[in-house]
Amino acid sequence: MENPWLQIIDDFDKGTFILPDDKSVVEDFNKSVSDKYKIHTDIFPAPFMGYVDAPIVLLALNPGFNNNEFEKGYYRRYAHFWKNELQHKSSVDNLRLFCLEKEYCESSDYWLKKLSPLIAISSKEEVANSIFVIQFFPYHSMKYKDFPVRISKQKLKSQLYNFYLVGRAIERGAIIVILRSRKKWINAVPELANYEKCFSTSSYLNPILSENNLKSCFDLLRAALI
Repeated sequence: MENPWLQIIDDFDKGTFILPDDKSVVEDFNKSVSDKYKIHTDIFPAPFMGYVDAPIVLLALNPGFNNNEFEKGYYRRYAHFWKNELQHKSSVDNLRLFCLEKEYCESSDYWLKKLSPLIAISSKEEVANSIFVIQFFPYHSMKYKDFPVRISKQKLKSQLYNFYLVGRAIERGAIIVILRSRKKWINAVPELANYEKCFSTSSYLNPILSENNLKSCFDLLRAALI
């Protein structure tokens, strides 16, 4: 499947962050919901990040929106990093998962905290080069909400590409960990239901990749780090 995000790369620096095929649905949705659910169309999308052929794949729900991060200039400062991510290009040498880069963590330490147990038993470089993160929904919002059927009965074009990437991960035998919304992910990619290397965290509220939260696969994750 062709990467649909390549359609907006040339206009990314002009502030074009929504795929043409997604635009009308996103606009209709934003007119129907309160601010906490609105999709931020003025900041970069974050559908996936890291090494696209990594041995470990983490499935999340959607990139959130944090006012503190906005005030720190996070969304402006790292837009060029996300421009590379959309093309499956690396932005930081030796850190394919650029969100573990020191300066980046000063603006947003979410992933540093979630991955810290794996970093503690290996290194930041090994973890960053072994993980690919895929979001169920690619655009930022303070809170996630499904599209009402009256707005769209179908998944967005951008989501279909992410589901395709999950299928590729299954084909290559990657370890897949569902951090949030297991039911949504299995409905979207039914192959996950019977995939023997698909696991879930014990806590969806705090999906830290710790031994306690991943009792069934922590040793597998440790062995898969490259």
